[in-house]
Amino acid sequence: MIELINVDKSYPNGVHALNQVSLKIEDGEFVYVIGATGSGKSTMIKLLNGEEVPDSGKILVNGCDVGALKHRKVPQYRRQIGCIFQDYRLLPRLTVYENIAFALEVVGMPKKQIRKRVREVLDLVDLQEKAKSYPDELSGGQQQRVTIGRAIANNPKLLIADEPTGNLDPEKSFEIIELLEKINRSINATIIMVTHDSVLVEKYKKRTIVLDNGYIVHDSSQGGYKSI
Repeated sequence: MIELINVDKSYPNGVHALNQVSLKIEDGEFVYVIGATGSGKSTMIKLLNGEEVPDSGKILVNGCDVGALKHRKVPQYRRQIGCIFQDYRLLPRLTVYENIAFALEVVGMPKKQIRKRVREVLDLVDLQEKAKSYPDELSGGQQQRVTIGRAIANNPKLLIADEPTGNLDPEKSFEIIELLEKINRSINATIIMVTHDSVLVEKYKKRTIVLDNGYIVHDSSQGGYKSI
């Protein structure tokens, strides 16, 4: 379970990114976080992955007090988190297979297990025939599938998707959401997806948290107004 308890975060430039934010996300939930630029979405992600620490309040991820982690413990904590980015961030000189395998090599998985797991992931993201291709030989949708494959390779408990459809056309965006839904069901990972795409939010309805100027102004799990 993920829990934010009265979390505040400000920056030296005077921006109050999050203000008294409290919420709970249960294991296996698929949640949208939406809001205008500057609403606090990126800060929430940085707090969840240990990149930033709160000024006050607590962030608990599966019982771990993230804000209290010592700096040297953060890389180990991040091994239970998969991150998907808008700009893919693939290694251009590695093949699809090698990009996914790299995520397992850095955590010390034996080569035999890596080969088995990469085959499983390629099957899950439907890229079996592209294993030997390089990123620049793929479409945007295929590159995002590799990014997702790399993110889930280590069976993370939490998957953070930061505008994963931002560079894709509507049809490919729908495919990516459907893939994330498949992953949510198959490995029971909690998914937090930051998005500006109101069409996706309306078409694939899920719990939706709306941020505005650092405050949670709507959480669809609590009822209330439906407008986003």
